[in-house]
Amino acid sequence: MSELGEQEFMYVDWANAEANSTEWLPFQQESTLAWVPTSSVTPQRNVFTTRDDAETTPRDSMMLVTYHFTDKPVVTALAPKIPSSITSPSSSAFAFSLATTASTMGPILAFIAILGLYLLGNAIYYVTLHPLANIPGPKICGITRIPYWLASLKGEDVKWMKSLHDRYGPVVRFGPTDVSYTASEAWNDIHGPKVTEKAQEFSVQPVNGVPSMLTTNTENHTRVRRLFSPAFSERALKQQEPLFKKYTDLLMYKISEVGNDGAKPVEMTQLLNFTTFDVMAELCFGHPLNLLAQNEYSPWVRSIFESLKMLPIASMINYYPILNAIFTRFEPKSVTQQRVTHCKHSEDRVNHRLENGSDQPDVWNLVMSAKEGKGLTLQEMHSNAELFMLAGSETTATLLSGCLYNLLTYPEKMKTLLEEIRGKFTNTDDLTFERLAELKYMNACLKEALRVYPPVPIGSPRVVQPGGQQILGKYIPPETRVSVHHYSTYHSEPNFKDADTFVPERWLKTDSKYTGDMWEAHQPFGFGPRNCLGQNMAMHEMRLILATLLFKYDLELCEESRNWADQKSFALWIKTPLMMRAKPVATHTRLNI
Repeated sequence: MSELGEQEFMYVDWANAEANSTEWLPFQQESTLAWVPTSSVTPQRNVFTTRDDAETTPRDSMMLVTYHFTDKPVVTALAPKIPSSITSPSSSAFAFSLATTASTMGPILAFIAILGLYLLGNAIYYVTLHPLANIPGPKICGITRIPYWLASLKGEDVKWMKSLHDRYGPVVRFGPTDVSYTASEAWNDIHGPKVTEKAQEFSVQPVNGVPSMLTTNTENHTRVRRLFSPAFSERALKQQEPLFKKYTDLLMYKISEVGNDGAKPVEMTQLLNFTTFDVMAELCFGHPLNLLAQNEYSPWVRSIFESLKMLPIASMINYYPILNAIFTRFEPKSVTQQRVTHCKHSEDRVNHRLENGSDQPDVWNLVMSAKEGKGLTLQEMHSNAELFMLAGSETTATLLSGCLYNLLTYPEKMKTLLEEIRGKFTNTDDLTFERLAELKYMNACLKEALRVYPPVPIGSPRVVQPGGQQILGKYIPPETRVSVHHYSTYHSEPNFKDADTFVPERWLKTDSKYTGDMWEAHQPFGFGPRNCLGQNMAMHEMRLILATLLFKYDLELCEESRNWADQKSFALWIKTPLMMRAKPVATHTRLNI
């Protein structure tokens, strides 16, 4: 058989072969196709002619061969297998074999070709003919959102978006139907009344299925916000002031205890988180979490911080319907149970508070005592209690951490603030909400911290409604996701002189160097009817904690925290430990500053 090694082999379709075919046909044994030569070789040279020959040949070296001849009947016989050299990749037989396989994949290849043409055409449309095609931005982002998702998954989306605005200007297309803005006028165009709807795919809905104020539509948001407004009014805050004072005093005690009066460094971000979470727990649940007292996170609070890193994945799943459908169908039971358990924790606490009552001016007393409060359902209470816990605690602690870091990074600013606080007050009893609101430089420091280090650095996407709309004088088509990116807006030189520098004086409006700043571009609590309901509470709490801390302690930033502000973000900043020493201030030092 070796002499057949270099002969030409030809494939003839078995199913369509004619009875009078003059060509050799493929043979098949156990579903394996092979080939027989087309040259004039007599069957006797390739087929066992006797039973003995067949029976004495090993089975694995035999094959079943069927021949069709013009002048002979169909012959089916056992034959020796063709040498492997004939079917090697270098042989023409192997090439024909590949051709055969390809022919059976015709429909699949056709589908792939059609899909490829569709995707190519779609890509060409989005970068050349789509209404957003002339908006600046990377061409690849006009085709796919993948660059944004990659940055988000790495916690680098804030820096990535800032780099795009630095390169392309105040309007950037960062996805096929996604546009980001940094111009101050965009706030009203996007977040003004009755303009756009919140993009729901970027919000994580409560497990009970009832939206919170953060995730609900505009119509329902107006109703629920009105119901909760009494709990965040100035009148309510006046009633709640003793609660804030209690936890501020406890924080001061913990700083001395943990820091051994300045002998040891303290992790300030953690202590601030303990404080703000304890305050909000009393306001929302009627009793504290005791984080400050125990000097550690509870499992429930720790799970909140751990879940932040999942936000980009959740947004991606919500953004693509097919991913949403797959995840809904195949979500691991363990993940589902974790979400249910987490939400049940806050639900149980709200239920306990409602069942047992309270004479404290917490959220529920203030809401339910108002006439409108009767319109809240229990499920709405559950959903919003969890929202208040995160929005009213983590962001406040974040801003205070950022403010302290910047004050310690710019000692001359710290000195000016200390002079204001220690020069105006002689004891902590005088540090009241009302009097602290009068401190111009401290308010300027907090505003500047909100600009340099906004607790929520990303944008809050809105969906353009049917008919489209004008944003910055340019038509934007329906279903476009539009947003003003906080961090990029506040670090934009066209908006703020020395944008990356901590300059509280800009807000006093006394330095001509900063009179050209676009102050209206600064909207850290949001803009329009969906701005932060608790912003007055947050400002009062931040002023009280900051003033009390600086009245009682001299602070020193530890070397390991010099680059503290270089952080990743997953919707919120992922803060590293902010280490500092807090040395108690002697009374005579305070009075003579």
